[in-house]
Amino acid sequence: MNKEEKMPAYVLGRRDMLKISLAAGVALASGGIPGVAEAAHANEAQGSRPDYAKARFLKSMNCSQAVLETYSPEMGLPAPMARRVAAAFAGGMGMGCECGAVTGALMVIGAKYGKTRDKDSHADDVTFKKVAQFISEFKEQHKHLNCSALLGVDMGTPEGVRQAEKRGYFTSRCPNYVKTAAEILEKLLA
Repeated sequence: MNKEEKMPAYVLGRRDMLKISLAAGVALASGGIPGVAEAAHANEAQGSRPDYAKARFLKSMNCSQAVLETYSPEMGLPAPMARRVAAAFAGGMGMGCECGAVTGALMVIGAKYGKTRDKDSHADDVTFKKVAQFISEFKEQHKHLNCSALLGVDMGTPEGVRQAEKRGYFTSRCPNYVKTAAEILEKLLA
């Protein structure tokens, strides 16, 4: 083919083939199309992660998932897996114990700083220093870590959950706990 002749529209040029190959490689390396979506999720969450976490909570009504999935992609954990890992921690682990926003944040701290070798006392020191900072700041702002204490109802009972729902706490109080947890994480992860 000389320079004056045009290639038919259906024939891909060398440059197009390279672009397609590169895109396919990126998709495969990131876990396929869902992996590319996770990368987009991570970029989306970067804008204002505390606001993103709050919005995720309002969509899912699961505080631990909202916090963990906001930060998990940058730690190498896809958001769908983070949702599964954190699912049982909402509502104070379903018993009104530690607030799910708190446990979600502690999972993020562990994912970022936790030890990967059995004898890594430095990683332990850093992790537990960050945990202590997180807990101190959260309690300074909200006085409690316990879901039931934060909401003033027994979240370990169906009646307590109904009371919290009836009083609108899941849309008025809980989103603020999620946002606070993410705001504290922003400082601790920097």
